[in-house]
Parts: sequence; C-alpha cells; structure tokens
Amino acid sequence: MVSFKSVKRMMGWCPQKDFRFIQAGDTKHRTGIHDFCDGYGDTQKKRREKVLVDVPVLDSGMIRILLPVWIVGLMLMTIINHYSILDFFIIFAYYLTLLLVVLQNRTTVELTHGTIIIHRPFLRSIVIQKNDVIKTQIIKNLSHTTRWILRIVELIILVFLATHNINAIYINIEQSLTMLVTIVNIISFPLITVMTAVLFYNNEIRMHYQVSLHVATNKRQFNFYVDNPDEFSVMLQHTGEVTLDG
Repeated sequence: MVSFKSVKRMMGWCPQKDFRFIQAGDTKHRTGIHDFCDGYGDTQKKRREKVLVDVPVLDSGMIRILLPVWIVGLMLMTIINHYSILDFFIIFAYYLTLLLVVLQNRTTVELTHGTIIIHRPFLRSIVIQKNDVIKTQIIKNLSHTTRWILRIVELIILVFLATHNINAIYINIEQSLTMLVTIVNIISFPLITVMTAVLFYNNEIRMHYQVSLHVATNKRQFNFYVDNPDEFSVMLQHTGEVTLDG
C-alpha cells in the first residue's frame, strides 16, 4: 500500500530550481531551491532551510512567555522585600527568557505545495497558506544602510554598561555582605547589559541584508531575509501585488 507520505513526495513542487536561500547571519553559505526538490519521486532532501524570519510580535507566542515571567518576577521581588533564594531563581528565569529571544533567530522555513511553514525553537510553527498571501514587497533594510553608525553607538553603550557593571560588582564584593546577597547582586547587575546586548545582536544579524521581503496576508505580516527576495516572491505563487520599494 502506498503511504500518504510517499504520495506527497511524488507530488513535490519545484517551481524554480535556481532560487537560493541564504543562511541567517551567514552571507557566504548559500543553498538552492533544488535542495527542496532533489529526489523528485524519491526521498526529498533538506526540506527545511535556515532563513531568518521576523514574525508578528503579538502572534509570535513570545509575549505569552516573556510578559508573565517578567511581571511575576517583579511582583515577587516587590512583595518580598528581603533577599532570599527566590531572587536567584527569578533572575535565572530572566536570563532564560533572553536566551529564548536569541534562539528565535534560528528559524527554518519548510516549503510545501500550498504552504510555507516557519519553524521556531521551543514554539509552535507558523503556517502561511500561499493562497492567503495578498502582497509581497521588497523593502530596504535601514539597519544595513546605517550599520556602521549603529555599530559605533552600540559599542559605546555596551562599553559604558559593562564598565558600570564591573564597578558595581567590585564595590559589592568589598562590602561585608552575606554570601546570598553577594551572589544575587553579582548575577543581577549585568542583566540590563545582557538585555541590551541581545537587542543589538538581533539587529546585527539583520544588518547583513540590504533588503528584506515583506509578506502580507489578511491577518499577519512577515519579513523574510533572503539574498534573492524577488525569486522567493515568485515561489509564493500568490495572486496579489508584488512591489519594489524605492
């Protein structure tokens, strides 16, 4: 009996063999769309490709994780006005949420006949029906245009914050405090610096792209960072408008 998976393989879609994806954050590593379609009628290879994708914040699922953790943590630290082991776990949870934000840049895209599936670490995949795409637009990446100015500003800010953290930690160690208070202070002081570094990192990996492909559906909007956004737009096979910004 022929399995449903075998039928899907036999119906694999390969609209444009020369289309190429670019790996997020790496302008040298490139793979072709033929990787999706190799083995037509046989086992498909590399159906998922690493593509950096910006998804809607309210629809990303991140808010439902970040807000409760940070709000509950702040409330507990406000209610409990003395140092305790709970402070350590709250701050540790904050760092974990920042790590989750970083990992969300490791998105992969899976192409099927009628859908584009965005896979994200630890979160549900987002499915875009190609028939729902009403518009694609190639837009300039302002971060790329002003990347050197932004990098200088970011470096100055990080150096300032890091210097402040080092001084605060040094003063804290010299004081006659309990071990618990010292440890909590040491791990909490760099939190703002790490948060700022995460924001700068997210911007940095997007600076490499001169343009991005803005994809709009009736309810959601996405930005795909690929080296050939015009060819990627053709692959969507939508009936809406394709425009070039500026």
